[in-house]
Amino acid sequence: MKTSKMLLFDIDGTLLLTGGVGKIALEAAILELFGIPDSWGNLIPDGKTDPMIISEICFRILKRNLMDEEYHTLCSRYHHHFENEISHADRFRLMPGIPELLGTLAGNPCLVMGLATGNFGKAAEMKLKRGNLDVFFSFGGFASDSEDRRHLTRIAYERGLRHCKEELPPERVFVIGDTVHDITAGKSLGAITISVATGSTPPPVLMDQRPDYFFEDLTDAEKFLELLG
Repeated sequence: MKTSKMLLFDIDGTLLLTGGVGKIALEAAILELFGIPDSWGNLIPDGKTDPMIISEICFRILKRNLMDEEYHTLCSRYHHHFENEISHADRFRLMPGIPELLGTLAGNPCLVMGLATGNFGKAAEMKLKRGNLDVFFSFGGFASDSEDRRHLTRIAYERGLRHCKEELPPERVFVIGDTVHDITAGKSLGAITISVATGSTPPPVLMDQRPDYFFEDLTDAEKFLELLG
């Protein structure tokens, strides 16, 4: 049977929330390397890629950009602390309806599912494993591919084509996320955009970006399947 649609999911706020593990891990890594505590400050991470977050914080606290060696060392220590924290994060939770929805979608041979996320690949893998969602995704575009969300979304699409049984144009791709950045990335690809209000972005802000579809949450698997056609 041919593949008819590709679905590219964001992670944070769309599939799950870690309860602040990324903030804890990055602050620990920055304290370890630069001796500066509470470096996160009032940063708003919604829709930003991990490299963008690191650059924003480090430029604010150090008044300069990181050198390449510093950046790679910081990323390594970030992943170390992230792995330690994610295993016992007591505020970790899946978004409403996600296990049921993914289980339903995975049973459809006409669909192929991947990720388009601002997370580094390693962090994304750890998050999905903690939520037992890793079994649903075999490819994706990550912040370790590009710090530009539009570019990493295109990379996810190109990787997904290898899993398809036919040529699949972007207009048969659905980009699902909880921020305006997911919408703009999906539109830049020429994909269909689905906004979900399970993150911290207010629905009116999402609607201002004119997503093709909007959901309060993803608890209604039947309705979601209907819009896929």
